[in-house]
Amino acid sequence: MRHHNILKLSVLVILCLMVSGQTAFGQGIKERMKKRLPVIADLKTKGIIGENNQGYLAYVGKTKAREEVIAAENKDRKAIYTYFAKQQKTSVGVVEQVQAKRKAQKANPGEYIQNPAGQWVRK
Repeated sequence: MRHHNILKLSVLVILCLMVSGQTAFGQGIKERMKKRLPVIADLKTKGIIGENNQGYLAYVGKTKAREEVIAAENKDRKAIYTYFAKQQKTSVGVVEQVQAKRKAQKANPGEYIQNPAGQWVRK
């Protein structure tokens, strides 16, 4: 039952992301995220960052690079998650959980993802 609710919420979040892309709120965030994407993709390819089990970017090891980009991305993700949690009348934690699973599924082969136990693994 819980898995079904998470799946249902995941579909709603994706739909909301598509709709919100046309709002001023969504458009500003969408543009900032698009600009950061090449840097994030490069850091993921190098194995410096990965998608953590809470729906955010995190450093895999001790090497830190482009911390301002990672912080800005995570700030925008938090804003999006908060927005959708309010819209769906659920907690931010539920949205983070759904997005963490979604981002892990969408990760490219060789990129790091954090499993539910908190361990970093290559996809």
